[in-house]
Amino acid sequence: MDAKSNGFTLIETLIVLSAFLIMSFSSVLLLKPTHHYLQSQVFFSQLKSDLYFAQQYAIAHQEEVSVHIMPESNYYYVRTRFNGPMLIERTYSPEIKVREGSLKLFFQFMADGNTNKFGTFFIEIGNKRYRMTLLIGRGRFYVVEE
Repeated sequence: MDAKSNGFTLIETLIVLSAFLIMSFSSVLLLKPTHHYLQSQVFFSQLKSDLYFAQQYAIAHQEEVSVHIMPESNYYYVRTRFNGPMLIERTYSPEIKVREGSLKLFFQFMADGNTNKFGTFFIEIGNKRYRMTLLIGRGRFYVVEE
């Protein structure tokens, strides 16, 4: 650039813009795995909190609380008794797939906090598969990655 011109040449501008585009594109590629990880952590945290709430509500009010997961609608709810009032209604991302295992996607917490059924169901988020297990007695549950 000579001393009398007051700007950048087209080549200089294109070099700076291409460097900016390369850096911004690489950050998108690096954040994609983080998105799936955060999505799974938020989903499991919310689901566990809702199940603990349902269990505590059943114990505190001495009544059955039903949990029904509807994977075709990406939705689950918690209600008292079979047709009682809704306690929790949640939708989750369509990227999360919930599938039956040895446990149907409908179970209840009894008045003592135990579940009426036990077994496992599967949750797929991205290319990872998780198994959620409800244990017999005391209404305990846990999630493990397969």
